[in-house]
Amino acid sequence: MSSKEPIKQEDIDLQKPIINEIEFNLYNFPKEVTWKTINFKNWSGEISANNMPCCIPKTVEEVISVANWAWKENYKLRPIGQSHNWSPLILGSGKSPKDNIMLMDLSAHFTHVNIEHRSQFCLVTAQTGILMETLMTQMEEQGLGFTATPAPGDLTLGAVLAINGHGTAIKAVDEIPLPGHTFGSLSNTILSLSAVVWDKESQQYTVKRFERNEPDCAPLLTHIGCALILEVQFQAGKNQRLRCQSFTDIPADELFSLPENAKEKRTFSYFLDQSGRAEIILFPFTKKPWLKVWSVAPTKPATSIEVTTPYNYPFSDNISLTLSDIVEDAVTAFPFITPLINQIQYQHVHDSLQNRGKDIWGWSKNLLLYVKPTTLRVTANGYAILTQRTHIQLVMNKFYTQWGALIQQYEEQLKYPINSPLEVRVTGLDDPAEVMVTGATVPSLSAIRPRLDHPEWDVAVWIDVLTFPKTPDAIEFFRQLEQWLFNEFDGSYASARVEWSKGWAYGSKTAWEDKEILTKTIPTSLTDGLPADNNWASAVSALQKYDPHHLFRSPLLDTLLSD
Repeated sequence: MSSKEPIKQEDIDLQKPIINEIEFNLYNFPKEVTWKTINFKNWSGEISANNMPCCIPKTVEEVISVANWAWKENYKLRPIGQSHNWSPLILGSGKSPKDNIMLMDLSAHFTHVNIEHRSQFCLVTAQTGILMETLMTQMEEQGLGFTATPAPGDLTLGAVLAINGHGTAIKAVDEIPLPGHTFGSLSNTILSLSAVVWDKESQQYTVKRFERNEPDCAPLLTHIGCALILEVQFQAGKNQRLRCQSFTDIPADELFSLPENAKEKRTFSYFLDQSGRAEIILFPFTKKPWLKVWSVAPTKPATSIEVTTPYNYPFSDNISLTLSDIVEDAVTAFPFITPLINQIQYQHVHDSLQNRGKDIWGWSKNLLLYVKPTTLRVTANGYAILTQRTHIQLVMNKFYTQWGALIQQYEEQLKYPINSPLEVRVTGLDDPAEVMVTGATVPSLSAIRPRLDHPEWDVAVWIDVLTFPKTPDAIEFFRQLEQWLFNEFDGSYASARVEWSKGWAYGSKTAWEDKEILTKTIPTSLTDGLPADNNWASAVSALQKYDPHHLFRSPLLDTLLSD
């Protein structure tokens, strides 16, 4: 530590009082940078840390001054976004100011957007603190839209790109994509980015711009929290009108069935062939899921209701934290009511859709954003299963069968570890051919980067199993399911990778602790079938070069990226 006098909170303008009168000694902290203390809690409430210092820089220069202060004073620097995340990429639970961590909130000042129209597509330059809903609104005003996005609109752009956030979309049969549109994660839309990196010559952190065709851009496109991106330039295409139909009358056994066993041929793949965009939400102990099917519809279908704002399912979105806690307390204290609770939830969805939201139509933003923070605060595991389009049903059938069998096994023991839905979405891969830059590099750490040894694998089946965080036996259930998943999808006809923002690497007590998965399974999944100059090892090497002091790494990332 420096021998100079410490800067205390009362010396800084516009700051809130320190919680619980904690005294901070931030030696040499830049006087011009605003900071305050916050109580950090992630979306599901599983990760919390009180009285953490959080700075709110106004300019790039202030960001750089904080970064260089942090490495000199042996602090970690962690951008927090909106904390709508499950995995501890930023903080582990129970951290304190004594851990020398400075959080950084870019959402107040790093929100500028500029749109440049070109003949075939558009260039959008955006700072990463902007919320997705705000960004998509500004794009909509300029006639632009995405093919698919994560459902919550309260995510920051930087957070979405960090974990290759995605929606659900593949090309429908005979669909001709519009220029600028992509069918993988949003990371694949990036054309260039500006990152805070270590400069060897000047021996300090500075801002460097990376172009999409530069090899060192690859690990930054999906950096999982190992970098700080301040601005990105991405491609965007013409906005589209979408129609979203909801179905609650198709049996799960049919949607998940193998094609040869489908009675009325209403498999998930059938709907994907028709429209390319669909999602399954299946409550355990119920027989019929909530199926959403989006389709491109330039003109309003006669039976559709036009919507002009997002979040059109208030029956699932307007749930207070208090009510969510009440439901969680009920199913954890009295697990045997789990089947009844799920049946009630299904019936509630089914009945509510008859009054609103069963068939809606509007601009893409208003149909792609449909999850508010005011929904049930569940936890989730998450995996992307790479396979070929003709094997979507095989992958789904295998997983659905195993999920159901495990739930039944636990029920026979009077255990109910899963009390929330199984969710399924399907996307394309992060194909550089969809990028409007010659020689575009592939995102090194994207869960849906293509494998060169399996060029026929062109889709990813995203699978999440949800439950309340405090549910007894949930970790054991997730561990069994995960072990089966990596064994089943072993590279023969499909391959599994983890979804960075969710739960994985389940140990005996919690997620993110199984060393075999952290240090072998995950690195292997991003090494097999990939070139030596753009795989797990090369990505780790580049991230080490640009952040040799591990300024941005959490303990989980230190373990994950260890040599």
